[in-house]
Formats: sequence, structure tokens, C-alpha cells
Amino acid sequence: MMVGLLFLESPVDDSLGLKFLCSLEFALLRRVRPMSYELYGLVPTFYPVLFPPNPDGSQCCTPWDFSSMLEYFLLDAEDFFENSPEIGEKVGSGIWLEPNPKTNEEMPLVAKAVQLEGQQVITIQVIKEEYAERVRILRKARLELMERRKISNALNSFKKKALFDAMTKLYNRGSFMEILQEQVEKFGAFTPTMALFIIDVDNFKKVNDTLGHLVGDSVLTQVAEILKTSLRKNDYPARFGGDEFTVVAPDTNTEQSHKLAEKLRHRIQSHQFNTGEIPVTISVGYTTYRLGETVQNFIRRADKALYDAKQMGRNVVCFRDPWFIDDEEVNATA
Repeated sequence: MMVGLLFLESPVDDSLGLKFLCSLEFALLRRVRPMSYELYGLVPTFYPVLFPPNPDGSQCCTPWDFSSMLEYFLLDAEDFFENSPEIGEKVGSGIWLEPNPKTNEEMPLVAKAVQLEGQQVITIQVIKEEYAERVRILRKARLELMERRKISNALNSFKKKALFDAMTKLYNRGSFMEILQEQVEKFGAFTPTMALFIIDVDNFKKVNDTLGHLVGDSVLTQVAEILKTSLRKNDYPARFGGDEFTVVAPDTNTEQSHKLAEKLRHRIQSHQFNTGEIPVTISVGYTTYRLGETVQNFIRRADKALYDAKQMGRNVVCFRDPWFIDDEEVNATA
């Protein structure tokens, strides 16, 4: 942004007042007209350091070309002056640190726009170091806060990644076990019914062996996506390991469980996986939770239901009654 600034050899440059202001490191810019200022009085020592003189030796006419903060403040000052402020009113920039190009240190500055009687003036002043130190402390605190936020965001991202299976984007086995334990602990008062499904992709080894692992990975990814789009928001699908998936469905009774299992089986069967002559189907074993039983027993019964489905020829849904206690469960709880 180009704004005119004129350096005038003022006839009162030798006055005591201007010398005093110069000794206090004040630079005075007097407004001649909108967006046009003149440098008035003696030039303080910091001015040519921060705003280099022109090649012909005359003082810099556009100090805002060397300071983005001054450029921003100039716009504020112009708006202030155009709104016809009362005599004595002023607006300030706040303290900022301007890099010194000769020493690589930072020089603390503050700018003000002041409405005087018959004059509109911008002052730029070097301020006391203790004030600058406050700015440095605040800036350091802000940077540290930003750094902590970055670290916190990174940790949250890491924790999130640790919860999910990298390929399918479903919960992994570890996080699923935690979720299931939480649901079991809430069962009764908050969750009157709950179903658990264990799902196995039929003939998956044949897909891998015949078409390769990349095709196999694609199949698992597509199965996972079908699970996500077929379940309710409060259901929890997970990759349990290999080609095996699990789903815990709170507030789901036996009849609802059967409908959901058949829905999943049908959608997988009718989906085009591009595996040629090798069909992709699933076998589903499911059961509902029995109050007081352990998570391990809950999973064991659903796993047995899956075994029943495999024994019946695959692409089948099988249910195990939660109230039927077999010898293996008796021995496990003994």
C-alpha cells in the first residue's frame, strides 16, 4: 500500500519540545490529507534503523512498507480520523515487537493516532523494555499454549487411531472388548436387552489364495462398509481378527437380532465384490445377554452359534439361547 509521507525541515525543529520528544524516541507523523502524512520535527534514532532512508539520503517516505503492524494501524488511524473524533481523543495500536534488521533483535513499539486542535497526528514511540518483556512473555505463553494444543491434538489423533482397525476403520478387538465390558456393566438399569453377533466371511481363504491378498483386503473393507451402513448409530461393529467381525447391539431383543442378522447376510450375499466365480457370503452366530454372566461367556456362546452356522453349510444365521447352559459353561464357572 503506497501512502504519501513528506519530510519537512520544520522551522521549529530546534524547539525544546521537539528535542524532548526526540529524546523520548517519539516520531511524529502529521496528517496532511487522507492517506497522506508528513514527518514532523526531529527524527529519532530508531526511525532510520527500522525504516531505511531512500537511496538519495532523504528519510523514508513509506515506513509502513517495512512494518505490517504499522500498515494495519494506519488503516485504523484513517478510520478514526475520518469519523471526526473530539479533541484529545486517541486510538492506540497496542505494543508490538518490530525486528531490528541490523541486530536481529526486537524493538518494542507502540503507535497512537491523536486528534489535536487543528491537527491530526500519528506518533510512533519506542517504549520501555519492561513493557516489551510483558509482550514477550505473553507471546511465549501463547506459543506454548499453541504447542500444547498441537501435542494434545496429536495425542487425541493417536488415541483415535489406536481404537480403530487401520484397514476397515471399524473398532479393533481391544477397543471392542472395552466397549462390550462397558455395555455389560450398564446392562439392566440402562440396557434392558443386548445382542452380540460374530460374523465370519465364508471361503475367505479361497479368495486370498486364488485372487491375492489385495483382493482379500478389498473384500474385508467392503464388508466393513456394509456393516457400518446397515447398523444403527448406537451399534458397535468391530474387526475381531482376520476375516471375523463382531457387533454388539444394545437394546436389541431376540426377534430384532434375527432380523438384523438376516439383513446383514442378505446384503453381503447380494453385493458385487468382483471376485469372479468365488461368491462372498457370511455366516452369523448371535445370542442375547443373560444378566450376571461374564463377557467371556457371552462371547463364547456367540462363537458357538457361529460354529453352528458353519456346520450347517455357511451363508447361514444361527442363534444360541442365553438360558441354555451347556457342560462347557458349567465347567468354566465352576
